[in-house]
Amino acid sequence: MISNRTRAAAALLWALVLLIFTGTENLNNLLLHKQLVFVFNPHPDFGEFFNWADVTRIHHVWVIVKLGHFIGFGILDLLVYNWLRNRPVSLLVSILFALATEILQLYLNRDGRLYDVLIDSFGALTAGLVSRSLFRLHPISAPIKKQ
Repeated sequence: MISNRTRAAAALLWALVLLIFTGTENLNNLLLHKQLVFVFNPHPDFGEFFNWADVTRIHHVWVIVKLGHFIGFGILDLLVYNWLRNRPVSLLVSILFALATEILQLYLNRDGRLYDVLIDSFGALTAGLVSRSLFRLHPISAPIKKQ
């Protein structure tokens, strides 16, 4: 049986991976060249968080990046749920972490966006709903006694 400490470590380790992926200055440099760079901006433009205009500037890997958001936070929700065994709390933790990482990106010369929080949240919600429907245990009814 997996201990609660191990389940917590798995959730926290995955959260750290998401934090690194969302915080590094250039994800391509991290994935292709193993360069992890963080650049701190002490005066971010918080108005950029609400910028939806760049959704129209879809580049050749945009769908893959957004799918990464969706899947990454879906995995986070599953791991947090496995640790805490509380569906509403795991969803809340996943959504708050999504919000925190997007706001943090504004401080790290990245594009923290509200629509990414929505994509992350939808991934967490979808993972929770799918896992709930796939792994729901149906009660076995006791045989009816004849009188």
